[in-house]
Amino acid sequence: MRKLFIKHDNLRKSLEILHDDAANISDADMEKFIRELKHSILIIAADICESSVNFTTVEYDGKDYGLLFTDMNEFRKLFSDDNQESHEFDFHIYQSIVKGNMLEGFLLNPASEGFLLKKELFLRIEDLPNHEFEAEEVFTTNELKNLKESINNSDLEEFIRDSSNIGKYEELFEKMSHSTLLTLMISDVDLREFAKDGVISLMETGPMGFLYIDEIGGSYATVYTSENKISNVHTPLNKYSQIVNFSQMTNFILSDDMDGIIINPGSDNILLTRDTLMQYYGLLEKTCNDTRLNTAIMHMFLMEEA
Repeated sequence: MRKLFIKHDNLRKSLEILHDDAANISDADMEKFIRELKHSILIIAADICESSVNFTTVEYDGKDYGLLFTDMNEFRKLFSDDNQESHEFDFHIYQSIVKGNMLEGFLLNPASEGFLLKKELFLRIEDLPNHEFEAEEVFTTNELKNLKESINNSDLEEFIRDSSNIGKYEELFEKMSHSTLLTLMISDVDLREFAKDGVISLMETGPMGFLYIDEIGGSYATVYTSENKISNVHTPLNKYSQIVNFSQMTNFILSDDMDGIIINPGSDNILLTRDTLMQYYGLLEKTCNDTRLNTAIMHMFLMEEA
């Protein structure tokens, strides 16, 4: 179950700042906390069935507040047995609960920070990320293969080679929106036998391989402008390329509490930090969300190198 792997280290760091200096919270610190909340997948204590929802609540100033947790360790600090159900939802669900007057708000991590998320906070949060990646029109397997084989990101590569463009994120994302980007999938076993015409369809085989993560100085997903750039990554595991919807990838990175994305590690090393991705997330959704690529995550391509 996904909730067993949920963590919110970045949210808790932001929360710690608010908690330690509650009387002098700056706008910048509050904004960072809100950004983390918007991309969170928190765990709730509630008994849910098809016909009803029974929230586990605490009373504060005569009003009922639900209980939310950043991870299952925090949940078990309060509920050590299996009598209390736990469920995980995107933040927009909790905002809907408060807006619908089902609860006055939530108490976050009751056994630790015990931070009260009041209704007025939920009401001020706007422009929530879109976690739905369905599309009426998507590329077929053959179309994705042709797209991969015809990659030409020379315009983007020229832009990122120019050191004077460092920090010009709006221009960078505009260039990326017109590019075909790859990520690296790896496996401890050779998956060539599952490939048809150089493509492994995960819709047919089920999950295979896993996303390569650069863990130097943090936990970073990686994106590449060509398979040649992938060759700069050295790993004893089997390597496969995969086309990405960059907006979709960013959504996953932020929700999974990772530290950011590196473009072309081992060569250009363009670092997009978590804060940068959050700051520009609205722009990324508008410019880099090619919904035709939403099924690309279900395809891996064989590479020439072993």
